[in-house]
Amino acid sequence: MREKTDSQLDTTLYSLPLRREVRAVMHFLRAQSVPVRTGLDVGFTNAGVSRLLRLVGGYWMTVEPTQQRRTLVAAALGQETVLNLGKEGDLPFEDKQFDAVVLAHGVLAGSVQSAVIIRECHRVLNTGGVLLLTVEYRKSLGLAALLNRQRVVSGAGGCYTEAEIFHLLKDGFDVLGFRFSCRFWVQMVRQWVDRRRTSGIRGANNGWLRVVYGLAWLMDVPLFWTRGHQMTVCARRKGWRAKHVRVLGDHTPVSDAILFNPRREGGHLSLEKFK
Repeated sequence: MREKTDSQLDTTLYSLPLRREVRAVMHFLRAQSVPVRTGLDVGFTNAGVSRLLRLVGGYWMTVEPTQQRRTLVAAALGQETVLNLGKEGDLPFEDKQFDAVVLAHGVLAGSVQSAVIIRECHRVLNTGGVLLLTVEYRKSLGLAALLNRQRVVSGAGGCYTEAEIFHLLKDGFDVLGFRFSCRFWVQMVRQWVDRRRTSGIRGANNGWLRVVYGLAWLMDVPLFWTRGHQMTVCARRKGWRAKHVRVLGDHTPVSDAILFNPRREGGHLSLEKFK
């Protein structure tokens, strides 16, 4: 592993939302009583973040959801192997290979594939391993979301409440904690930047955006008591036990929620090949 310190990996080059996400992930990783020996990060795209996670210690691998993103990260990481996430969300590893799995913001899309990815994370984690994931937090009365016409920023994936996260992880994980970031003013900047980029409008360089995000962060200080629009979750692996939950609603029939096991015969890799 390359010998680098936090100061050498300058996180100020990243956008404020990404810095907040990385800070929350690092907080949870460093809070673990047992050091991480093997780790997996999924979907960060930014190779600098993957290097930063490696500062926690242990042997890490990176998986990207598309071939294009895999190529970008592999070029930046040099000799390290970067693999692709399967089309159904399956991970190309054998069972119980990692002490920690980190899912980047945007990996969970709020669909059936999200359940598959969670099941796969459980499969490749060692007993007692930790799963860290970052998602958009859905507020029932979120003013920023209303002003943005409930449009989620590009690449953010699905929106979840705490209850929905508990439901998603209920079969194989114990949720240990949440950390929230990107409160009202920072979220307004995120949404404004996203609208400009999706409309093809240019002219906002990274240095200028850092200033705007900095001002928004200061304006959010009095709102410390509120929950932000970005949520990082820490959960610990336990034995998988599918729980059948009755769902009642005016438009939804009563049915059992059963997670599909996506594991295929063969095709999974052991870390021994890469060490």
